[in-house]
Parts: sequence; structure tokens; C-alpha cells
Amino acid sequence: MQLNVVIPVVVTVVVAASGYGATYLTNLRLARRQDHLARVNRQLSELYGPLYAQSAAVDRAWDEFKARYRIVWVVSAPATAEQAATWRLWMSTVFMPLNRRMVETIVCHADLLRDDTFPEPLKKLCAHVACYEPIVARWQEDGFDSVQFDDHVSIAGDFPHKELQAYLQKSFESLKHEQARLLPERSPGRGNGEVQLK
Repeated sequence: MQLNVVIPVVVTVVVAASGYGATYLTNLRLARRQDHLARVNRQLSELYGPLYAQSAAVDRAWDEFKARYRIVWVVSAPATAEQAATWRLWMSTVFMPLNRRMVETIVCHADLLRDDTFPEPLKKLCAHVACYEPIVARWQEDGFDSVQFDDHVSIAGDFPHKELQAYLQKSFESLKHEQARLLPERSPGRGNGEVQLK
């Protein structure tokens, strides 16, 4: 075979193989990017978005409750019967339903957590809610009328308001930033609807 025939054939094969390799690598990179974007979208829509909204609802309801009823309860000073009844009503109909929904969201979508380990604020929330369940159940017993502090609060401690809000806000905002980075953007100067991935 002559050299002037072999060189063009070899060049054609090399160019074709290079093009195929570049196309394969580009498609692989785009597929990984799409997979990452799909996971971020799920994290936002199924876990962090709902949790952040539910947490904000709990915080707003708590602020309204405190402003209206001004119930301050300490171990050494029992509440009045009316204050205790108001507390039980709000815990049973407002706070616990929201808290249970948050725990359900966490349990059902724990695979979408951003962290390698289960985050401490979520552990505290789950423990707080679980330890409130027997208290709420006791309130349903005939004749329950206690005004004692211990009969109205979770043994797991207070609702982890600040920790939870800080964790959810940071996670939500970080994921929104990641989502914006992964979404396709219009190329500058193109008005024909074409998109270019960064």
C-alpha cells in the first residue's frame, strides 16, 4: 500500500475515533449532570422544601401563640387550668400535627439527606415528637386535668427551633444554589431558544 493512501485513511480513522470519544465523554458528563440535577430537584421538592416550609409554619404559629396567650410555664410555677387547657388544645390541633408531618417527611425521604450521617437537629426533632406522643395520649384520658409542667412537655426537651431552622435554611439555600448552577442557561446573544449547558 502506498503512503499517500495509508495516511489519509489513518487520519480519517483517528479523527473519527477522536470525535466518537469526545462525543461519548460529553454525553457522559451531561448524563451525570442531569442525574445530579434530578437528585437536587428531589431533595428540594420531597425533603428540604417541605421541611423548611413546615418548620416556618410551626415557627409562625408558635410566635402567634406566644403573643396571644403569653403562657410561660416553668417547673416551679404550674399553669392555671385555663392555660393548661389552652396549651393542650394548641399542641393537639396545631403543633403536633405539623410536627408529625415533619417527622413523616424525614422518615419517608431520609435517602435524600445531604449529610453522611443523620443530622443532629433532625434527631432532636424526631425525639421531641416521639416523646410527646404518650403525653398527648394521656390528655385524651377521661378526667385528665393536671396543670403540672411535667404532664405537658416532652421529656426529650424543647422543640429544637433555632438549630432546626438554621440547618434547614442552610440546606435549602445551598440546594437552591446548586440547582441554579446545574440548570441549563441561555447562551448570550442567542434568541432562538437554544440552550447551552455550562
